Amino acid sequence: QQQQPIRLLFPIQINYSSCIMLLSPQTLPSGPPPQAVLDQRWLWRLLLVLLVITFALRLIGLDIAGALLTMLMLCFGVIMLRDGMAEMANYALVYTMLCGLNFFFDILPLITELGGRTTRSTAPVGMSTDIHGVKETTFTLTTKTTPFFDREQGLIYNVQSLAMIASPICMALGGYLAFTAHTEMQLRDGLPTLDNDLGEFGRQPPAAVLGGRGWTGPTEGSSPSNNNRASQSVRESFERFQGTGHKLS
Repeated sequence: QQQQPIRLLFPIQINYSSCIMLLSPQTLPSGPPPQAVLDQRWLWRLLLVLLVITFALRLIGLDIAGALLTMLMLCFGVIMLRDGMAEMANYALVYTMLCGLNFFFDILPLITELGGRTTRSTAPVGMSTDIHGVKETTFTLTTKTTPFFDREQGLIYNVQSLAMIASPICMALGGYLAFTAHTEMQLRDGLPTLDNDLGEFGRQPPAAVLGGRGWTGPTEGSSPSNNNRASQSVRESFERFQGTGHKLS
């Protein structure tokens, strides 16, 4: 006995715009950004000044890894601002994600130590030998909590505290400016924004797209005639296969 498979005629539409823009920044054309982005140029320059200050603070505070990361963000900012912000379209989305990650990892230690910075130190107390000839060393663990800013701790301590406050401010400002610029350039080029993509997620395609065979399903309180028409539309949206069927052995 041959079985006739059923072919579903509903077309499947997938919106690749957000995925393409996320994976390939080069899909956005280069050139001067919109006027709304150019009006925020003074904020971008303020961001660069804050990044330079944060870089100096971290360098003085002997935070070499943090200083290199701040320098990287500063170089990205300089590249995006040169030539009249011509390269803004290629780096705005990447800069937004980098600022978001840096802000997350900077704000956590700031919240933890804002009420007081805790330092721990260990020191050997003495060494002894038990009856089996095994040497034992005793250590003392000292936990000390100091205010976030303390004049008695010296210059490096207070500079480190100031850098912990300056870095999240820079990353929050940079993320806001980069995200705003990316959104404005999408609107200028007629590309869908993130809000539009989220709004269209899960929305049923119109009946015209489905060839007039769309089905909205029975609603509560609908009459039997409406339910019958809905069932009939579902049956009409399927078409039996006209070829030769094959049965797996």
